[in-house]
Amino acid sequence: MTAAPDDYNPGLWHDNLVYGLRFDLGDPARGDWRADLALDIDHIVEWLCAPDKSVRFRVAPATLTFHHVGDFALTVDCGDSGGQAALHVLSIDRIERQRLPPKAQKVCLDRPYYHWRVVLNWPQGGDIRFYASGFTLRLRAEPVLSDQPSLSPLERV
Repeated sequence: MTAAPDDYNPGLWHDNLVYGLRFDLGDPARGDWRADLALDIDHIVEWLCAPDKSVRFRVAPATLTFHHVGDFALTVDCGDSGGQAALHVLSIDRIERQRLPPKAQKVCLDRPYYHWRVVLNWPQGGDIRFYASGFTLRLRAEPVLSDQPSLSPLERV
């Protein structure tokens, strides 16, 4: 499954865990102007709510890639425990986007360009901000049924 910009929904990624973040950059000297931001996530494909109020999830390892990224900013503060707290995955609350007015747009002149904000549940107050033309969401495996909204490291491909 691949999602495209027309599939945008701010809550589509609610409670998705981010366990990897990478830059996929081209080589301008060779005419490759690629500037992508890729988030490796546990994507909740479906929330299954039972009559007894219990919830199960269909979860798949996925790559959420934003294209033509500029002005990247990351705000993450997991606290200062004096070295006692281990690194923890990030958790997405929602992803917001706002289209730039055409007169303000200086890149990707042949398509809409947006300001994006990935608002985090964890750590609280954290976010990832950038400009990008759009995104693709690629599931790397079929979703699995789970009692948790996440996958084990062995289930991630």
